[in-house]
Amino acid sequence: MANSGQTETTELVAMLNERAAVNVRLALVRDAEHWRLHHAQVTMDDGTPLAERAWRYSTAAFLELSLPGPTAAALLRGDDQDVHGIPVVPPGPPSSSASTSRLRSQEEWGRVTTSWPRTEWTISRDNSTPQPGRDLLVGDGPSFLNFDQALSAFLYQRPYESTADRADLWRIVLPQRAGWLEQITIGPDLLTAVVAGDDLDGAQLALSWAAGDQPQPVNGPGTYSFPLPHGLAHDSLLMLRREDQWLDWRHFPAPTYGRARDASVVWEQPGPELDILLANGEGTYLECKREVPEGDSRKKMLKTIAAFASRDGGTVLIGVRDDLQIVGLPEKPAVDKQELAVVGMIRDSVEPPPPYESRVIDHDGKKVLAIEVSGGGQMYAYREGQRQEFYVRVGPNTVPARHHEIAAGFQQAPTARAF
Repeated sequence: MANSGQTETTELVAMLNERAAVNVRLALVRDAEHWRLHHAQVTMDDGTPLAERAWRYSTAAFLELSLPGPTAAALLRGDDQDVHGIPVVPPGPPSSSASTSRLRSQEEWGRVTTSWPRTEWTISRDNSTPQPGRDLLVGDGPSFLNFDQALSAFLYQRPYESTADRADLWRIVLPQRAGWLEQITIGPDLLTAVVAGDDLDGAQLALSWAAGDQPQPVNGPGTYSFPLPHGLAHDSLLMLRREDQWLDWRHFPAPTYGRARDASVVWEQPGPELDILLANGEGTYLECKREVPEGDSRKKMLKTIAAFASRDGGTVLIGVRDDLQIVGLPEKPAVDKQELAVVGMIRDSVEPPPPYESRVIDHDGKKVLAIEVSGGGQMYAYREGQRQEFYVRVGPNTVPARHHEIAAGFQQAPTARAF
């Protein structure tokens, strides 16, 4: 199937009808007469143990349980159903089609990451769906300030973040466990992949790059290696496939700026990773600093971090000259103190606090501090005193944002809903 597209809702109803049981999570909102469905997550996963949960309050309920497939299908179709003793009313017939995404293992989408590939279908909530109140939730379950916080805790076991806004009425997940890449280790001259899966007959593993590829057959779960006589080539692709269908994959371009690092990929010696990061030079997503900046250089770095967060993210490398020569951080003060100094600068001068991760990379005995900033989905300001300034990245330069860019940034900021 394609990596993305549309699927008829009737096809999803038929798929659910064929299942003896599915795992569901339901968020319900109480109005004057009914318990109405606000959000539903369904996992079509046979035989997976489930710890059932039920949080009930006067105005909301959150349920996690196993349901017969036909019951879930009826809810998706728009039919009222009794669930855990609660008469659940869906908000009318759903959309005629669902958005479809096929995701590799370890790929985060909608705050969810799984160790195996999966297919997800989503159906958006329309205006007729009941909106939760803002009251305190106190009842048969943990207490919360409001519905949004309760839902985030119930679904993700994480604090609520407005930047994780979702508008899905339905989210249906089908695990794809035929085969996946459990762990990849990249050394200076060898790439090792641990392959897992339930159906690997006829599968092949191939490492591809611009100048060629290395295929090898997969004889079941296990460890497979690829020699790297010249190191890992820029823009390499590791593909687990069967004939013309992919089972799982990993891509190794210059690292994806500002996004969460893939825990399944281990750089045995971080030096090669840094070399790949520097391959494209300074630009829209990369800024280099010789040392922890002071004065005007400090202001420039903080403005750049605000600009990265306001758009698609980026990385600041401290310990690298403008000509991309890796010189490392000074020996004094200690590296951890230099890192804390930068973290303090960001905390004091960028509002709201931007999404980022700081880490130290060791390259041939030289320490480089990487500040990896995620795109935050809204505008972030550099603050000096009471004055707030907004910036964007244009190529290798950080420039003041124009009025229409600032307005667009605030318009795209997510509203305070639960998803």
